[in-house]
Amino acid sequence: MIKNTTIKLVYQTVYVCLAIFGLIGSFGYFEKSFSADFYVYYTNLSNYICMGVMVACLVQTFRLSQKKEEAYCTVAPTFKFLCVILILVTFLVYNILLAGDKSASEYFSSPSNLLMHLILPLMFIADWIMFYEHGKTKWYHPLLCTVMPLVYVVLVLIRAAIVNGKTSLVVYPYFFLNVDKLGWGGFFAWVSILVVVFVIIGYLFYFFDNFKFFKAKFLEYKLNKKSKKQNNEK
Repeated sequence: MIKNTTIKLVYQTVYVCLAIFGLIGSFGYFEKSFSADFYVYYTNLSNYICMGVMVACLVQTFRLSQKKEEAYCTVAPTFKFLCVILILVTFLVYNILLAGDKSASEYFSSPSNLLMHLILPLMFIADWIMFYEHGKTKWYHPLLCTVMPLVYVVLVLIRAAIVNGKTSLVVYPYFFLNVDKLGWGGFFAWVSILVVVFVIIGYLFYFFDNFKFFKAKFLEYKLNKKSKKQNNEK
């Protein structure tokens, strides 16, 4: 893991600069068409949250650079972990389930699309991998990863009940949340699948974060097993 303040400062500054373009793009600026629905998309909201966390990280890094100190980033480590899973699911869901609606030229020619669905998510995850101290994630953190997405789903349903049939605004931002077409059974099936995906990814990152701990425990287990075997042979 990297403590070098200069590397962190450059990396996080690049992220924040790109995030500003992504933020502007999420309003429809690059497509020359303002989107009044920008606030309802999970992609935008998850990126906005990550942008806020990264700005806080950059402020901390800048202060360290002023003091000429080197250290791991320590801004809200638990929340940072939750945001890593949040934005990774943004990346996966879009590129696996939704990107098929776009041609390759549409995908790669849209600055907003590239930033919000590809570049910024991967950079945010890489920031956590490179600049945070690992071995701190608790066993229950992957379960907490489902809280923000479930709050989002509830808000989408409340908003849909308010605007459905009364406006030209997008009612359901994604097909897997469209209760009108899927029915409640299909809706809960999709939500359940996505919750499971969140938890599985959360535990994969939990094991990655605590790799040294689990490796030490495994080696300890092997040594104890070998020692017992030797004692039994005597």
